[in-house]
Amino acid sequence: MYDLLFFFFCTFSLWSLHRYVEPVPVSSFYPSFLLQFAFGFFPQLYQRKWGRIFTALGVFTFLRLPYLSGLPMLGSYQLVGLFLGAILGIWTREFILVLLGRNEIALPKQSDQILTDWMIRNPTGKSTLPIWYSTYFGIVFFILILTVLCFFQYQGLGLVTGLGIQEYLYFPSLSSREAMGLSCKILVPVSLVILYLFSEERSMPTPSKDSLSEQIRFGIFLGFGINLLVMCIQSVWSLDFFSKGTLESVSAGRTTGLLQDSGSASWILPILSLLWISKLVNTWRKSKERFSLILAIFTFFFVTWLGLKQGKAFWVIWTISIAIGMIHLTTDLWIVSITKKRITRIGLYFLIPIVGFFTLYGLSFLQKDWDLVELSKRTMTAIPVWKSDPYLALKRMDVVRAELLTICIEGIKNNPWLGNGIGSFPLAMLDPFRIGTKTSSPLIDFPPNFYLWLVYDLGILGAIVFLFYIGLFLWERGLWKQTLLLVLPLFFGVQIQNSDGAFLCFYLILLGEKGTGYSLSFDKLRKTIWFSPLLLILSVGLPLNYALFYSQRYWDFGIGSEFRKTQLKEFQTAATLPPRAPNFEYEFHGKVWEWKLSEFGSARSGRIFLETNNRSPVVEILFLNSDRNIIKQELFAESKQGYEWTGECPKGASFIRLKSRSKLEFRLPRSQFDGNNRIQF
Repeated sequence: MYDLLFFFFCTFSLWSLHRYVEPVPVSSFYPSFLLQFAFGFFPQLYQRKWGRIFTALGVFTFLRLPYLSGLPMLGSYQLVGLFLGAILGIWTREFILVLLGRNEIALPKQSDQILTDWMIRNPTGKSTLPIWYSTYFGIVFFILILTVLCFFQYQGLGLVTGLGIQEYLYFPSLSSREAMGLSCKILVPVSLVILYLFSEERSMPTPSKDSLSEQIRFGIFLGFGINLLVMCIQSVWSLDFFSKGTLESVSAGRTTGLLQDSGSASWILPILSLLWISKLVNTWRKSKERFSLILAIFTFFFVTWLGLKQGKAFWVIWTISIAIGMIHLTTDLWIVSITKKRITRIGLYFLIPIVGFFTLYGLSFLQKDWDLVELSKRTMTAIPVWKSDPYLALKRMDVVRAELLTICIEGIKNNPWLGNGIGSFPLAMLDPFRIGTKTSSPLIDFPPNFYLWLVYDLGILGAIVFLFYIGLFLWERGLWKQTLLLVLPLFFGVQIQNSDGAFLCFYLILLGEKGTGYSLSFDKLRKTIWFSPLLLILSVGLPLNYALFYSQRYWDFGIGSEFRKTQLKEFQTAATLPPRAPNFEYEFHGKVWEWKLSEFGSARSGRIFLETNNRSPVVEILFLNSDRNIIKQELFAESKQGYEWTGECPKGASFIRLKSRSKLEFRLPRSQFDGNNRIQF
């Protein structure tokens, strides 16, 4: 029951958050959402194994589904439908199994063969620990805390002061809903992936005959194969094949498959290729089956050919990883002595940068329009000035990344301990009032690598909390070596900002090759009487303390019309959309609005007309004093084109508040407000 309530609450909260920050019209949203939902829900309902396979397959093939069907993207990259369908499918299946008494009564008779087969395929999951003792619980709680902090940062304290969820113009051309939506580009994918993996492990039978990791990996490899096919067609025939929605990837001459864009493809392609090749090599070494070895060699050359139309990140990850893999494989095959093997490997590691330099030097003379050749030429121009001016060398390598690095360092210096808020970097780039380095690129991006993002967004203290959870997961599963696959990719971007990247990253960290097994040291401590309560205290206490310190910056933000006044030097209008030509009218959405009253006597009496096509049973105006106590309350009169009020503000009124019984969408002219955004009549 606790599990069901917990996952229902988390799922519903994520759904509500996504629909709030991405208010996509129903006609555009539900076609792709329902297809994704069905792809995740029905296989999970049928059987755990196929549910895992279909979900993993959908992650790497469904990201740009709306674009491929001719609809706008509209936030589908977060795969909300797929993950919600998978999570609800898992718990619907478990709930039905419990209702049918799968573990309490004998299986149905032969006459009920369909029901019998379904129960055999899906033994009821049993969890040995309460849900709050799970290692997943702490990181889910931390994400919840970050979401609440994000909400107050961009929406103000209206929810706790009776104003409800207020929407403001956070910047002159950006609403608070849109500002929070930028943060949710990180929050939503990460939350969905964590919640899905948590649901899978929580619902597993204990002990389990099936392997969660192997079944998910099978689905990943299916999606990987489909992407290889699409990339091959794009390379041979046309880059326009299934490439809608990839932003600048096609114009840059890069293949993307069905992944989000070339940024995702440039690191997902080599990582999945390495996993596939390593699996084939291990099979060959155990069985001496030549077909596996031939397939591994073919995969290497095929992926290398596809890499000709990939970004620079592909070549760095691919060449370094292949070099290390070849060193380990050859020394394992030809050297028996462990000591000699280690010495040889260390010596060969030092040769990698030397061989890499001469390779880049030779490639720099080629006259080819390949990213690898471009990388070689930039490297050769950067090396001569590396010692004297490292920043100039970085700019010669990549101007945009150099600018992003500078902006990131400036932001870290402003808030080194607590950070700037989850997902706040894109907002900083859009901030017209920010003082510092400006980027020459029109694209709004994240910091140049994951580690800088972690410190920029969460600060040193938040990064410690995040790494505590990751370290706990690794210790629990004994998968330290598995995370080495993520070291290089995480130096080339925030790879968890899209659902495909978030899914692969957390799969490698939390499951890896073995997945469900615990390390012996962790399992020994887990069984002690004090360890689980201590883990719960740390999992809850660390995020709460971080939230306590971080929330100190909110108290001077003000509420209602005073929200962010100290930052903007003017009162807020609670508008959803800014004035636009030709009418120059603010647009307001919601049920409650509050404005600061003008201090000039001549502007405190007259008429307020709410232009709207909506209808509400009651629309009222409240006058409040400086302490926000109501001193007068009247109703608007309904007219054909909206609602109208005429009168005079009472003495001592400092604010006015409008309330509508039902949701209302209306417009007010820019002239209704003075230069400080105070309302005037």
